[in-house]
Amino acid sequence: MSGSELRLLRYFVTVAEERHFGRAAERLRMAQPPLSQQIRKLEQELGAELVDRSCRPIALTEAGQAFLTEARLCLVHAERAFAAARRAAAGQLGQVRIGAMQAAVSGVLSHVIRAHRRSHPDVALEVVDLGTVEQVRQLVEHRLDIGFLRGPIDDGSLTVEPLLDDPLMAVLWDDHPLAGEERLPPSALSGQPTLLWTQATAPTVYADVVELFRRHQIDPCIVDESPRVESVLALVAAGLGVAFLPTSFVNLGRRGVRFVPLTGSIPDRPLVLAWRTDNASATLSAFVDAARRSVPCYLADLTARHPSLRL
Repeated sequence: MSGSELRLLRYFVTVAEERHFGRAAERLRMAQPPLSQQIRKLEQELGAELVDRSCRPIALTEAGQAFLTEARLCLVHAERAFAAARRAAAGQLGQVRIGAMQAAVSGVLSHVIRAHRRSHPDVALEVVDLGTVEQVRQLVEHRLDIGFLRGPIDDGSLTVEPLLDDPLMAVLWDDHPLAGEERLPPSALSGQPTLLWTQATAPTVYADVVELFRRHQIDPCIVDESPRVESVLALVAAGLGVAFLPTSFVNLGRRGVRFVPLTGSIPDRPLVLAWRTDNASATLSAFVDAARRSVPCYLADLTARHPSLRL
């Protein structure tokens, strides 16, 4: 409907509620003659008399009664439409399609979602568990709005923002001779039976573990590889070997294992946010702001539950 048509509906509804042109004009903050003219114009457009002016107070005709019911509905729906548009423009409505690698799902993502829902409860969030390469592809193809992935990312169409560091840690069974150490140099685990998260499932973690071995001249004794991080942790808990995993996985709370921070030179493992640079959505912008706000709370919570991390 045009603005003038909505205005006519508001004029008519006000006259119908007041049953008096003078009072309706006062309520609408306009003079009475123009209001009467507008109601006449509406009646001419409809080809039906809506107001019986022969009685005092004025009354609605049968056509007027029928029109009043629908006019009120139109105004309600119009107001909802306007409000929805304003809220969407302010980032209060809509949908955010989120890609997240497993380290983010196990770590910071829940804090981000809680923070976002507190301020934007009517925005729908869709989360898909994906690796870095697939997230980049789906971001470029407009299938995702934002990704939590492993940096660095080299794609000119994406804006990439570091979110937090997620360094590798040693993972030992809880009665391992070194499990009581506050921190360990990677070389202290040289020659230990070692479990790996498979390259096919976690290529960035695998590459960083190999780089860690190279930097510290570790000749690993690989006893098994698993495609699931939960299986790696279970095998460590069983005492079959040690592992090197991102800090985020301490949140899985696996009994029987201990995460120990590493000293010395270890590969940088930034967890980053990425989104299309041309995505100007206010809804997306609000989600990015929530992610930024959530990091200090997440790190404080993590160190409170695991003081040895000292993040």
